Amino acid sequence: MNITTFKTLVLREYWENKSLSLAPIIIASVVLFAMIIGMFSAQSFIFSMGDASISFQNELNAVSEENLAEMKNAMLGFQYGVLLGPLTIGLIFVLFFYALGSLYNDRRDRSILFWKSMPVSDTQTVLSKVFSAFVVAPSITASVAVILQIAGLCILTIMAWINGVSAWGLVWSQSSLPIVIFNDFVSLILLSLWMAPILGWLWLVSAYAKKGAFLIAVFVPLGVILVEALVLGSAHFAQIIGDHFAQLEYLGESMVKLGHPFGVFKSTGFWVGIVIAVACIAGAIYIRRYRDDSY
Repeated sequence: MNITTFKTLVLREYWENKSLSLAPIIIASVVLFAMIIGMFSAQSFIFSMGDASISFQNELNAVSEENLAEMKNAMLGFQYGVLLGPLTIGLIFVLFFYALGSLYNDRRDRSILFWKSMPVSDTQTVLSKVFSAFVVAPSITASVAVILQIAGLCILTIMAWINGVSAWGLVWSQSSLPIVIFNDFVSLILLSLWMAPILGWLWLVSAYAKKGAFLIAVFVPLGVILVEALVLGSAHFAQIIGDHFAQLEYLGESMVKLGHPFGVFKSTGFWVGIVIAVACIAGAIYIRRYRDDSY
């Protein structure tokens, strides 16, 4: 595979799909604005306490001696849950609609005829989209998340200074920032890999559907669940989907409790999902290669 050509294809995906970068920036801006409003509201409440206000530094010393681990977990929960969480949800939606339209839109607007005339294989084209979903989009979101987390820590620092509290003891020493930054990138890439069977199915539908790709992608699995329930009286397919979504919660918990997201590798369902995704991606390449889109 020609690396220069592949790099050009990946850049094409970035420039044609601005949502990969705009979505996390918009979400981060909303979260940051909400944090600033929250800071002013909280500080107004503290000022309104007047003489009844507690000694925040003494309170910090008492907590740091008795519940240092709880403080660190609370800070990690803030960084992962409040700051990274909305970006994670946004990434899921971005990847869903990106994969669904990536092989469908160029057939709908007939631009596929131009790209098929270029010396680029269908395998390279599909794999550039896979790389964009599994590496580029998570990396962009993680970069935005790091900026947002640093901004959030700065806001907490300002509040600490205003209230005469050591910002280092309350904020930065509890933040584990290098580990958090590492986990941001790794966890979002693992999130995209967790979505691999879903994205693989969407790429397969995107390559196959002539129209109504969204309806096919959503209602075919729902139809399978319904038929299984009515004919067989079971819900195995729905249970498989439910078990797979349960891994997402475990991915977040492992970052706080274990300090890393690699616990998901122990899940058999994670690896089964990768295999399913590979099969679906191979099917999408086959359909795109041999389908006649000239009419």
